Amino acid sequence: MKRYMPLLIPVISYALTFDEAVNKALQQNLSLKEKQKQILIDKLSLKEDKQLWMPQFFANYSYTIFKDTPYTNIPPNPPLLPVPIEFKQFEKNFSNFEIGLNYPVFTGFQRINKIKISKLQIKADKDVLSEEKLRLIGKVKKAYLDALSAREILEIYLKQKEAVQISLKQAEEFHKEGLVTKVDVLQAKVKLAEVERNIKKAEGDLKVAKAYLNNLINEDLEKDIKLENVNIELPKILNLKKLEETAQKNRPILKALDKNTKQLDYYEKIQKGQFLPKVIAQGKYFYTSQYPYLDPKSNFSASLALTLNFQGIKPYYSALKIKEEKSKLFLKIKQLKNNIKLQVKTAYEKFLVAKKNLKIAENSLKEAKQYYEMVKQQYKNQLASMTDLLTAESYYTSAKNGKTISYYQLLKALIDLETAVGGKVIEK
Repeated sequence: MKRYMPLLIPVISYALTFDEAVNKALQQNLSLKEKQKQILIDKLSLKEDKQLWMPQFFANYSYTIFKDTPYTNIPPNPPLLPVPIEFKQFEKNFSNFEIGLNYPVFTGFQRINKIKISKLQIKADKDVLSEEKLRLIGKVKKAYLDALSAREILEIYLKQKEAVQISLKQAEEFHKEGLVTKVDVLQAKVKLAEVERNIKKAEGDLKVAKAYLNNLINEDLEKDIKLENVNIELPKILNLKKLEETAQKNRPILKALDKNTKQLDYYEKIQKGQFLPKVIAQGKYFYTSQYPYLDPKSNFSASLALTLNFQGIKPYYSALKIKEEKSKLFLKIKQLKNNIKLQVKTAYEKFLVAKKNLKIAENSLKEAKQYYEMVKQQYKNQLASMTDLLTAESYYTSAKNGKTISYYQLLKALIDLETAVGGKVIEK
């Protein structure tokens, strides 16, 4: 009978600090790269618009064939023209060729305004990129903290398993000595099975948290991450009004929309510029074999043309439409400012609540630990039941989980506040 060796798949893992996670995300995140590509596109658009200042080159060639040669016949008109005259109007087969340059001397300021719009677009998209970076940093930091929290909760359950196993062993020894009934042993075994289920769930939660972090930094989702503890300094006193004012100054998205407003100003000028005449200069060389009596058949020419072309008062309505677009954008900016203010206020209140919750959780943990140690000692002395011991241990484990969750919720609330403000929060 053949024996098959089990297939061992190596687990790839790498160490990653809190700051390294942020830096990796800024370098590798796909959404960020997409925004960076847009800036590259904007720069190419600006180069494209600058070509409007260059002369327009043209070259045309045609070859024409007629079925019959066209002639001009002049009947006789004595005494001036005693006999009829017949001559070719132009050749039966002929070619035309021209080559030259057109240069728009004046276009109603359209070129200048178009370039200004393109320059503003680059700056606006850089602000959008900064806003995306701000959000991404917040997501990565929170994802890292979620993974740390999941790891600590797993460690708590593993320690609980050790404690329950000790209680089970103690119950089995007491049962052998006839000090407790079989019920104590069964209770401990049931509790141990429950803890093992919690461990399995905690392991799954940790894997998902690490996979989400890998996704943000554009790493293989199956890679295991060796996390390091973080030390984030918490602000002591915060001023909500100052935080709201800072957010209005710092948030890049507001700066981007401000540039979009200026772009609409230039679009309006472009539409109004259609009422202005355009001046075009042209220089060209041309050759034709069409006319048999033409001499010379090639020549050079230079011209200056003044044109005015618009349909009804369409540019006027186009300018009015852009004014309404600008008014609409002002409303959007006003609403966004209100939303940012609400975002800051919400994050601020959540931070204060999380701070209080942590203090409550720390006090609960201290009391639960004292209670568990006391009941554990009582069980050893046969002054408490297995039910009392397991209940006390559950309280203690729950309190440790509560403290861990509250601590990381506080850190995440601070990160949400930093994201809302647009940077590090300033103490009062």
